[in-house]
Amino acid sequence: MELRELISFYHVARVRSVSKAARTLELGQPTVTTHLRKLEDEFGITLFDRIKRPIQLTSEGVTLLELVTPVVTSVDALKTQMDYAERRGSFVVGAYPDLVTHHLPQGIQRFREDYPEVRIRLLARSYNPLIQLVRSGEIDLAFCSSPPADDSSLEFKELFKYNTVLLTPPGHELLHGEPIKLEDLASLPLILTAPESQLRQRVEQAFKNKGLVPDVVLALDDTVSMKRYVEIGMGVAIGSDFTLHSEDHDRFGVVRLDHMFPSSVIGVCTLKGKFAGQAVRNFIEMMSDQIRNFHDNLWPLEVTNGVGAGLAEVGSTED
Repeated sequence: MELRELISFYHVARVRSVSKAARTLELGQPTVTTHLRKLEDEFGITLFDRIKRPIQLTSEGVTLLELVTPVVTSVDALKTQMDYAERRGSFVVGAYPDLVTHHLPQGIQRFREDYPEVRIRLLARSYNPLIQLVRSGEIDLAFCSSPPADDSSLEFKELFKYNTVLLTPPGHELLHGEPIKLEDLASLPLILTAPESQLRQRVEQAFKNKGLVPDVVLALDDTVSMKRYVEIGMGVAIGSDFTLHSEDHDRFGVVRLDHMFPSSVIGVCTLKGKFAGQAVRNFIEMMSDQIRNFHDNLWPLEVTNGVGAGLAEVGSTED
């Protein structure tokens, strides 16, 4: 005997019709009929007088209905409560500032439409603070780069890869010369991401390995600000290609630095073993699809040993 067989019997008994019960349960009529026959075979009884129309319960059927009604109504109440819980709740999400500004709004708006009772707190942080917040359990999830390989307390699901790029004013000398080297960048005023960002740490380590000291004139948390200061001539910026917009090719020279820095990833970082309610799981699924699709067509830049400019369609975020 299975619960679904009892549920089918309960609904047939109430409406006195197999076809009507099947529509209510969103099952095929043969499926409901099979459920009834299995119950009758298991108990060795006849539940319905099928000669009369509408069908009538036998005395055994009346007894079974009395017994199963509390069970089925309790299951219905449980389903209602679980659906209610799924559509309520609150949680805390962390992400890079540019993700918060550009990638997440559309997905969060759609999630809000589907789950209007859920409350979300959204924190914009760079890499190190995000990892620490996930590790401490202060936030439920973070959209960021992968955690340290030796940190077994965190789980990570990759969403997309991204590359490091150089942003310069249009017509800058680096756009038309030899392949760009770290030595070239060290001699220029640089605009970098915040010291806590993973990209900043990779850039500084690369200079250190070469024995170079870069001239960092400005450090900023978000790429929108970095672009603005490149525009006014404060320097050249090292950022990530997922922070770009399609119109940026009119505003900047853009050079991929794949030969200097390996590609990295953005994904969902969570604390291993931390309970995630249904609302959180729904959010992760919806937002993962949103962010991943946002980056289906990364900009097809022509690059030869680190020299090139231009872009097609890209997204926007920060490391």
